[in-house]
Amino acid sequence: MALPMKPRVVFFGSHGVAIPLLECLLSHDQVRLTCVVSQPDRESGRGKHRRQTAISQWATENGVPLLCPEKPDEGFTRQLESYGCDLILVMAYGHILREYVLSLPPLGIYNIHASILPKYRGASPVETAIACGESVTGVSLMEIVREMDAGNVLGIEKVPIGGKDFASDLYGKLSIACIALIKRSIGDIVRGTAKGTKQNAAEVTFTRKITKLDGCLDLNLSATEIYNRVRGFHEHVGSYVSHSGTTLNIGKVDMENGVSKNENFGKIVRMDRDKIIVSAKTGTLAIFELQRPGGKMLKINDFLNGYKLAVGDHFKLHDSEPIVATSPFRRSAKA
Repeated sequence: MALPMKPRVVFFGSHGVAIPLLECLLSHDQVRLTCVVSQPDRESGRGKHRRQTAISQWATENGVPLLCPEKPDEGFTRQLESYGCDLILVMAYGHILREYVLSLPPLGIYNIHASILPKYRGASPVETAIACGESVTGVSLMEIVREMDAGNVLGIEKVPIGGKDFASDLYGKLSIACIALIKRSIGDIVRGTAKGTKQNAAEVTFTRKITKLDGCLDLNLSATEIYNRVRGFHEHVGSYVSHSGTTLNIGKVDMENGVSKNENFGKIVRMDRDKIIVSAKTGTLAIFELQRPGGKMLKINDFLNGYKLAVGDHFKLHDSEPIVATSPFRRSAKA
């Protein structure tokens, strides 16, 4: 069957990181974006209002046909065929695609994964790269195969991670990198001349889904490691500590200078007007904002007007779960 002059692209995604890529596809002169597939609307927030994904909202606003199946099953593929599906691109969709979807488009199905493969396959490559103290990450365009994130890689666009970058900052950089990666690769895909490179199995690592428990500061780690985890996980699950049985949410934090080893982890070693200084395994952590249950996030000087903390107090120690492995995580860490 001959393909149309401008092959028809279907995009699968749910996270707003892909919106610049969708803008690129919508205006691209070599392909035609015919349909967007995203997760169904979900209840969120205190009011449990049903909300569209960022990708669904974009499709609605731009008049692009939108499908939101609970699961992309065999019946769903007939809907795709009705829109025309010569090529499928996927980024941060949230479902594993089965063979009946993988075999549908004649030009293939490709995933844009937010890491430099084969490193950081799996559910949380962006957050985990920051949490592990990486200075560089990127986006990889790969063929989708049955094994998770294991397909041949067609191209990589590298992105620097700043020492003060949080996950939202990095998502912004990666979203722009997707455009350069697709513009460089789409022509070869359309012509059928794209060639991928096999991933080095010896360098494969996996990430897992980040849970609320990952927001609890592990003061057994160094101050640098804790700060990196805050930067990676804070906007996704928050950051918090436990003091005398009370959970205190953490706002702004930073590392204090020094790399001295401590014997008394989790101890408040100093209190200034604008911050409290807490010992970690190596170095110390400065906390500038705290929030008690039912209260507002406050600067330290305001927080201490209504909650008592003192030098010598301890925050409860917590052992964090591994966030990187050399084989896929079989289940999420305990919530």
